[in-house]
Amino acid sequence: MGQYDVSGLYQFLSQTPEKGLRKMLVDNKPMTEPHFTLLLKVMRSGNEAQFCEYFEKVEFPKVKMGPAEQKIKDNFWRDCIEAFRARGILQPAVTKAA
Repeated sequence: MGQYDVSGLYQFLSQTPEKGLRKMLVDNKPMTEPHFTLLLKVMRSGNEAQFCEYFEKVEFPKVKMGPAEQKIKDNFWRDCIEAFRARGILQPAVTKAA
């Protein structure tokens, strides 16, 4: 998953008010309310580097997940990427010249 600018995504998500993010992201195709609450838990569980690592490795921090979050866990990152790309907030990684 290293083809995305995850750091830029984290900056955007962390600097945008939660109400605005919810309005922008939650449309139930594919981003649902459980996706949004799980995303917030992942973001709040650590720092930017940790968020990027979870994103890249398609993993989760040790957070308490409710039944709805457990249900979407397997496709969570794929669904998030689809929603982020559709809204233009997930950009391709910029390759730095050697």
